[in-house]
Amino acid sequence: MSEERTQQQRKMVEDWYEALATGEGEAMLALQQDDVIYNIHGSTPVSGRFQGKQTLVEDIFPKVMGMLQMDSFKFCTKCKIVCADEHRVVAFMQADGHALNGVRYNQTYCHMFGFRDGMIAEVWEFFDSVLAEKALNNNSLSKPTEAPAQAFDF
Repeated sequence: MSEERTQQQRKMVEDWYEALATGEGEAMLALQQDDVIYNIHGSTPVSGRFQGKQTLVEDIFPKVMGMLQMDSFKFCTKCKIVCADEHRVVAFMQADGHALNGVRYNQTYCHMFGFRDGMIAEVWEFFDSVLAEKALNNNSLSKPTEAPAQAFDF
């Protein structure tokens, strides 16, 4: 039974990423509990613990999607599930495009999904918050850092 549940949850996460990639917000929301919890790391305007689909639609999505050039921006340019069991699915995802301020937003995310009653009930999201501040919030660092010699890849 747990292997079947694991496979169902993997498929649900794949469907979540597919909906995100194709801009099908309703399909993405349909995979989640009404009281879904998002735990978003960092200290950005979208960081913290948020509950409910309504909060996503009215508060989080506008602060992210509303700051991107959505006519050309691509979520899920690369996606990989790295771990799955009967309780959690963990995946990496890349997105690429430009913010409205012209900054390239080539972001890498790590998501961990939790489930309840056959639906996504909780999401933990980790990303480069410095890049998010620069691109989404027009908040550049006063002391820029050099790019790493070898970039993270998955």
